[in-house]
Amino acid sequence: MIAKTLIRAAAALAFGLAADAALAHAQLEKATPGVGATVPGASEIRLEFSEGVEPKFTGVTLKTASGAAEPLGKPSVDPSDPKILTVKIGKPLPPGVYTVEWHAVSVDTHHTQGNFNFTVAP
Repeated sequence: MIAKTLIRAAAALAFGLAADAALAHAQLEKATPGVGATVPGASEIRLEFSEGVEPKFTGVTLKTASGAAEPLGKPSVDPSDPKILTVKIGKPLPPGVYTVEWHAVSVDTHHTQGNFNFTVAP
């Protein structure tokens, strides 16, 4: 009787852990420029996720404090690490506060999104 209970508990634990792994999403782990950072300038946005992302289904926008969109290049994944997404900034940024809005689809097809600010110093 105790053995059956232990086997059932172990099986429930194994299924629970497998379900957590299946629910993994590409979470933003690091950004350059950094979240909340003040930088002298920026020529690209680099986002590092917890797992690989699909660049065809992943996007980034950059907005000024007034909400105007800044021109960006096409997002691309680092060939040596599919967890790193880079986007070139189309022109030098004048001083001010900028908002990066991103959405990502991980290689396991889960969708995540978020945003953060950084400041370009005068």
